[in-house]
Amino acid sequence: MEALRKMLPHLFSQDWYIGVWAVVTVGLLFLTRYLTKEVQTLTAPDSDLKMLRTQRQKLNVCYSLFTTFISIFPLWGMFGTVKSLLSLDMNGDLTRVQENFFTALTSTAWGILFAIGFKVANAWFVSIITEEVLEKSGRILDRPARPPKGTA
Repeated sequence: MEALRKMLPHLFSQDWYIGVWAVVTVGLLFLTRYLTKEVQTLTAPDSDLKMLRTQRQKLNVCYSLFTTFISIFPLWGMFGTVKSLLSLDMNGDLTRVQENFFTALTSTAWGILFAIGFKVANAWFVSIITEEVLEKSGRILDRPARPPKGTA
């Protein structure tokens, strides 16, 4: 817990890009959940197929972006590490070297922590439900159209 307390101030200062990426990813998570529920309600037998197709496409894009954003967190962590280490000046004050080295480590840690957290969230309550809804809606959209009632 002590390490996390020391790292927290860095999240929106030196590692701001990871913090912003996390906020956007949370937004994508909630949007994916919302669209999943929307598509789920549109899988009823009397639903508008055009609306289902549109919402399903939005859900597919949103879910793909969410899973892609998760996989980029470790890369942001490595970027922060490299950025901090490249700015090291070994000829100067050692205090500055320690600060840059700590920033390098916090970048890596934040990238790993967010990747793990969002991967768990994805596995726990997003992927199972979302993939099931996408599959079910795909079956509905792929079946042959029924002729309107009263026609032979």
